[in-house]
Amino acid sequence: MNAPTLTPALGSPVSTERPPDGSGPPAAGGGTSWLLPSEPASVPRARRLMLAQLAVWALHEFADDAELLVSELVTNALRHADGPIRLTFSLCSAGHAFRCEVEDGDPAQPRVCRTGGEDEHGRGLHLLDLLSRCWGSSRTAAGKVVWFELHAPPAVLEAVN
Repeated sequence: MNAPTLTPALGSPVSTERPPDGSGPPAAGGGTSWLLPSEPASVPRARRLMLAQLAVWALHEFADDAELLVSELVTNALRHADGPIRLTFSLCSAGHAFRCEVEDGDPAQPRVCRTGGEDEHGRGLHLLDLLSRCWGSSRTAAGKVVWFELHAPPAVLEAVN
């Protein structure tokens, strides 16, 4: 499969062919954020935090996909950036989605790359594309944030808001 290499202009989002619907603000409320240290133990901690937050929001059906995608994003942040990692979960009213953001100090945007059958790395963005409703990346003053959304039933969003 020939995957495109994503090379955005400064400040523009990097995303798949499934960009978010609408242009309103992403978070509707109920957002939670943690600062994780730049160490391997942050990957399982991020998974535990994700599972706990999904339980609070009664979104158990997303546990497997969300756990895998959070692991990929936090692992990428550890591999490619220095310093702490900010992990944020929120619910989006426009589009009825659960959103995860991983912010790190590396300004380099993620790039989809070709992988061979024996390669151990390079599949994380393919997984984002396959499992998420949409995903992307944008530069911040201190680095970048990479995010993904999973579709949430409207009743869950109404109960949280």
